[in-house]
Amino acid sequence: MKFIKIILFAISTTVFSQSFAQMQAPAQSQVQPLTAERALDESIQFGKQIKIDKIRMAAMTQNGRIKPFATFSRETMLFITGKFKGWGLTSEQLYLTFSSSEAAPYAPFIEIRDIELRKKLGFTADKKYFSLADLESSQLEKLAMPIFQKEQDGNKLDENDKKVTEAFSQMNVFRQIALKDHFPASIDFSWLEKKADQVATEKNEISQTASRYLEALKRKDFQFAYTISEQLNVMSKLQPTPELFRHALDKINVEVWFFDFRPFLWASIVSLIAAFLLLLDFTRKKISPRLVYVLFGFSMAPTILGLALRVYITLFSPITNMYGTMIWVAFGVSLFSLILYSLYKNAVMSGFLFLGSGLILLLTENIPLVLSPDMDPIVAVLRSNFWLATHVTTITISYAAFTIAMILGNVTLIKSLFGKIDAKQIQDFYHYSYRMVQLGCFLLTVGIILGGVWADYSWGRFWGWDPKETWALIADLGFIALLHARYIGWLKPIGFLSWLPVAYLLVVMAWYGVNFILAAGLHSYGFSSGGATAVAIFVLAQLLLIGLSTLRRKLKPA
Repeated sequence: MKFIKIILFAISTTVFSQSFAQMQAPAQSQVQPLTAERALDESIQFGKQIKIDKIRMAAMTQNGRIKPFATFSRETMLFITGKFKGWGLTSEQLYLTFSSSEAAPYAPFIEIRDIELRKKLGFTADKKYFSLADLESSQLEKLAMPIFQKEQDGNKLDENDKKVTEAFSQMNVFRQIALKDHFPASIDFSWLEKKADQVATEKNEISQTASRYLEALKRKDFQFAYTISEQLNVMSKLQPTPELFRHALDKINVEVWFFDFRPFLWASIVSLIAAFLLLLDFTRKKISPRLVYVLFGFSMAPTILGLALRVYITLFSPITNMYGTMIWVAFGVSLFSLILYSLYKNAVMSGFLFLGSGLILLLTENIPLVLSPDMDPIVAVLRSNFWLATHVTTITISYAAFTIAMILGNVTLIKSLFGKIDAKQIQDFYHYSYRMVQLGCFLLTVGIILGGVWADYSWGRFWGWDPKETWALIADLGFIALLHARYIGWLKPIGFLSWLPVAYLLVVMAWYGVNFILAAGLHSYGFSSGGATAVAIFVLAQLLLIGLSTLRRKLKPA
């Protein structure tokens, strides 16, 4: 679907370019072209005058979902600029500035994320942001056209091809916004009940009102534009809407609040504070067991709230993309940590696990280009609430149990490397991690079986050696092998703990690698790109730590 949209953009490029040139011609004939610095300054000043408290609540449609303009603009700005907000402007102000400021097409707002592509386009490697005018005068379109043909012919695109098509799509979305086509088309729901060849070309009342709103902004009549934004807010929610989408109209305000509040960020902050309190000796000694439970409550409450709101807004289980699974795993780490603390009252262990869950949440919240927080629907064949709520949740929460074992294994490796771990702590961590591996293997095995039943229901076969299925099985067998090695005495406590991070690399492959590196198979709901460098660094650092710790034990046996 993504490439179909890009191809449509490509077909319409000539028309857009001519329209945009005609739109800008009068301004260019009267004054000298704006410098990038002046255009950026004028655009920022323009955007700061736009009042957004009403328009951000207007209902929009995008990617098969009705969402508030606040979300619509966030996702669009993330795609174009690489961030939700910037230059002192909110995402709504940025979007409306792109649409209505005459200076915006000459200001460097579009982020070209690949250094080699910047060089190929004739720009310096250190320049990251470009104007629409920059890209239209570059070789970007010339580079993109053969790639579209390659995709149309059924050939697989490599990473460099994808980077070109992404940049071309960024330019075209900006161009659509500048031509005032993107916003009116997205606030008009009439096309939802029609086939593609039946959509009327004339604008209905709401799209005409949206056009008047953008024209008022262009004239810098900000007060009148604010009045129209109030009308648009009401009209967008009263227009005829198919039954399938109607539930979303009642949740617009909730979704705006959800993204403004950022519950998962708050959960990460509380978790990291709790880790700090429990890992420092002088603070841990002052914390009673009851207060530890309070810390668990305060750290888990925002996560539970956030997951519940995602379910309420979408009507689906909250684990429909990689972002959702990361949040679910972080929640699982907190939940299993609470169970372990209830059983063993080990505050030090809880501190390390608070640190782990907090870092997972913090990472998830800060790389939206890699882990998109959008709540758009997944492909139809996978849209089963029952199976999402059983198979996918079971599989991913098993990763939480393995994550706890990995954390405890790494803590042991680091402490043993510096000679700061005693036999009792090794024995304790060995016992806790052993229980977590048992739990993880049970949950992953159940999840694999449930996945086979779902596959038989959806695809007509229980098992097909799909990459996702295969790597989930490999990860399961890897940890089962550790359990057997421990049972027959091949692995002593320190050896068992040392092998846990190695086995966890199988989980990384099953969880991240299949979706982001292989990007193959029937589980297409999770495919994405990015983050490969960070994951490679993690894997290499993990292997280096294991190697150094093993070497030290051989040189200085305990």
